[in-house]
Amino acid sequence: DYLYQYRTLCSNLERSLSALWGKLPSEILMQNWDIALEELNRLKEIIDSKSFSSPLNQVQNRIWLMHWGLYIFFNHDNGRTLIIDLFNQDKCLNAIQTSAPHLLRYLATAFIVNKRRRPQLKEFIKVIQQEHYSYKDPIVEFLACVFVN
Repeated sequence: DYLYQYRTLCSNLERSLSALWGKLPSEILMQNWDIALEELNRLKEIIDSKSFSSPLNQVQNRIWLMHWGLYIFFNHDNGRTLIIDLFNQDKCLNAIQTSAPHLLRYLATAFIVNKRRRPQLKEFIKVIQQEHYSYKDPIVEFLACVFVN
């Protein structure tokens, strides 16, 4: 509650963004999944629209967003669909491929348990094939064995 009040009163954009980054884990700890999802989407919009000091800084913020999002996506009722929607976006997928390939396992898991997203699975299989030489884990290997080999 204090972080929300601080954000509404704060005129400094950097401090307001820091308060938003603090509010996201607070909502996660309180298990307010709907509010946490709203905060995650707010942060995503800011990361996509804000000009950062360097492209690397923007990629790092996007990766942090995806890591925090894992708590939400695997606890929210509609989370398995939402993780596919977020992680499969070009900007997020590029960040995963360049700096956080371990996040591919969570996206693979979401595809396995979500039957409605089969058309997007074909695109994801191409990503698995591209990353096959630089990243492997049992879940990603399972999808590669089933759909590639």
